Amino acid sequence: MGFKNKKSRADTVSSKKSVQSTNPFDTAIAQTAKRLNPFDVHVNKEKFKILGRICKHDRGMPGVSRAKALQKRAQTIGKQYAVKNKTNKFMDHRIGKHLTGDQLTESVMNARYLSEKLSQVRASNKAEKFNLNDDELLTHRGQTLEEIEQYRDERSDDEELDDEVNAEFTSAAHFGGDGDTPQDRQTAIEEMISEQKRRKNEIAKDKDEVYDLTEKLDANYKQLLPLVAKATKDEQHEKPPPDAYDKLLKEMIFEPRGSVTDKLIKPEELAKQEAARLEKLENERLRRMKADGEEQETNVRPTHRSADDLDDGYFVAGNDDDGDDTLAYDLDGNLGTHLNDKKQAQKSKDQDVDESEDDDEGEEEEEEDSDSEVDNLSDLKESESESESGEAPQPTKAKVKTLKQKPSTPIDTSIPFTIKMSKTYEDFTELLGKYTPAQQTIVVERIIKCNDPKLEGVNRENVVKLFAFLLQYIKDLFEDASEQDVLAHFQLVSQLMPHLYDLIQLNPERMSNTLLDVIKEKYADYRKNHKVYPSLETLIYFKLVSNMYSTSDFRHPVATPTFIFMQHILSRARVRTRQDIAMGLFTITIAQEFGSRSKRFLPAVFNFLQGIVHMAIPKKDADQLEIVPPFERDGLISKLLAIPATKESKALEPQQMQASDLVTITLTLDFKVRALDTALRLIKQIMEELVSEHTGACFLAKPFVALLERLPLEPYPEHVRQHHAEATATVQQVAGQKMKPLAPPDRKPKALRLLEPRFEVVYDDKRRPKLSKQKEERVKLLAKIKREKKGAIREIRRDTAFVQDLKLKQQLLSDKERNEKVKRIYQEASMQQGELNELARAKKRKKF
Repeated sequence: MGFKNKKSRADTVSSKKSVQSTNPFDTAIAQTAKRLNPFDVHVNKEKFKILGRICKHDRGMPGVSRAKALQKRAQTIGKQYAVKNKTNKFMDHRIGKHLTGDQLTESVMNARYLSEKLSQVRASNKAEKFNLNDDELLTHRGQTLEEIEQYRDERSDDEELDDEVNAEFTSAAHFGGDGDTPQDRQTAIEEMISEQKRRKNEIAKDKDEVYDLTEKLDANYKQLLPLVAKATKDEQHEKPPPDAYDKLLKEMIFEPRGSVTDKLIKPEELAKQEAARLEKLENERLRRMKADGEEQETNVRPTHRSADDLDDGYFVAGNDDDGDDTLAYDLDGNLGTHLNDKKQAQKSKDQDVDESEDDDEGEEEEEEDSDSEVDNLSDLKESESESESGEAPQPTKAKVKTLKQKPSTPIDTSIPFTIKMSKTYEDFTELLGKYTPAQQTIVVERIIKCNDPKLEGVNRENVVKLFAFLLQYIKDLFEDASEQDVLAHFQLVSQLMPHLYDLIQLNPERMSNTLLDVIKEKYADYRKNHKVYPSLETLIYFKLVSNMYSTSDFRHPVATPTFIFMQHILSRARVRTRQDIAMGLFTITIAQEFGSRSKRFLPAVFNFLQGIVHMAIPKKDADQLEIVPPFERDGLISKLLAIPATKESKALEPQQMQASDLVTITLTLDFKVRALDTALRLIKQIMEELVSEHTGACFLAKPFVALLERLPLEPYPEHVRQHHAEATATVQQVAGQKMKPLAPPDRKPKALRLLEPRFEVVYDDKRRPKLSKQKEERVKLLAKIKREKKGAIREIRRDTAFVQDLKLKQQLLSDKERNEKVKRIYQEASMQQGELNELARAKKRKKF
């Protein structure tokens, strides 16, 4: 009984299942997301679970990673293996082949399309040259024959005929009609003409009707126009008032706009404008030089004559002072002023000038003071002011006042405005020899402007040649300079200094090399006899270098060799004459200019100043003071600047060193006093400006203390005593300075050791020795290198396996193809052998 019950229950369950799952797809669940195969997922277990740490590699999918690696190797190593040992390459000759996607603009794509079309056209033309069957597009008046063959009949208004008329005419005229009413040709033509006239009349009637309707419509519109305008006006009155936005918009519309300013002019354009201006002034000068009397004739005013008095001699030039004066209006608008009354006009001008002078006397004094400071040597500015004052009339008081306050100096028209560069140095000296020293600077300035390298068509070597000529010209000036000429030569060099600086800026490298070659040449000449001071032509180049180059640089290609040259001169050349002393003091002054900013000095400067003070001390044979060569300890040269106590020496006034001292050899009383006074002032200045900040300044100042104490002051005037006292105080102050003791550099305080636990990044239950931070980082780096090396070896091994698989697949594929070919050959051979056997058997049967 129980068995039957269990069987019945199983039958009921199976029946229910069979009913519910009749279709197996009804219970299927749609795949909404990508599901992972649980057999492809690898779980990476952790030994220790740490709170707050997010593990990114707890689960891995080696199957997916392997598939990605294979796909990547197929795209890289597989393609490289496929093209291995192959010389063919795909060359991209398109326009812009090196540009990326963002750089491919529309212009590049258009150029590509155009070049492709041109290549297609060339290929088609080349192919059609020998192909006579290709269809060509024939055109007529811009249209192809296919368009023309559409038989479009565009007729005018007079030729608008019905298609039915044309059909009737065609059937009647060409095919004989319908056969019911046979007509002859004359009757058919007459009917056709009458039909065309009827059609024309109907067309004209339709046009007239359209015209009448149009006129009627226009008349009605004119009657309705006032009503439409009134309605629009009412609508305008009903519009709301403008809001703040509309008001602001109207203000912005009517707001005045800014004016365009002049653009900045480039140096090339400035040079072109300057050259054009000089050329214009030169043409005007030549015109004035060739036609001196034309300006007088143009300034003659014709006498006024009435129109009734015109006769044959009206156009004859004449100056009749007795004739009628020209009637004109004055400045106030009153009639009756006589222009030819020169005396009255001159008196009125003088009165106006006197009134303006009385009113603005203070302003004239200020402007005259300011004008006195302006350098009027430039002929360019004077020529501009003269041309403006000569062309503009002077009818007002203000203009007369300005001319009175700023009188223009007469310009020398003998100097041309455009001067060509001389080819040789002799031509250059001959050109400068025609002018005074003040005019020579103007000549050099105009040569520079006319030969600016920025101008078109100008040789760039002209400015280099001009710089070399100027250096040679300065050398010739000071080579044989006398006492009367040396001061004028120094003034000329000071005026040429700005122009030399401008030349250096045009081509710094070439100009600097030229000046450096000159200094090297002078140094080679000095080395031949280093115990004698070089001539003044050498020292003037030192002054050029100090004014035109940066002397504060640590190393300079021109200033540094010059600085060393001065050190050699001061330390080796002997002091024998007045010229040697003056040259030494001149060199010290230039050396002080060299070190004014960089605070660098020459040791020979201090030795030379000690020697000057030493030579001013009268010594007996037994007295000897310590001095360093090139100065002598005893003898006549050792007391070269000593003077006796006389009234003349005490009565001398303070003077500075003169330019004539550089070319004079004999010693005088006033020179000895001036030389010592200059040396004392230089000692004070050098100690205050250059030495006081140095560490060993006390050692440089101590030798001066003994010499200044031994110097007798009785024979010298009051200003020398004052300078001696000031120099002694400064030297004693510097000598009393104490040197700072050497101290080791400050060490950083060692930080206190913090008793904090040392945490390790990862605990792996391995005991490691305690290392320093640097060694620990090195160990980590080595471990990282080892791990990366193992990974690289693993990847190389996998790449090799992948290549071997490719080779194996390729070999199997080739073997399969070879086997198929062999089978096909055997099959064909067996078929052929079977046919041969069949033929042989057939022959045997025929025999029997």
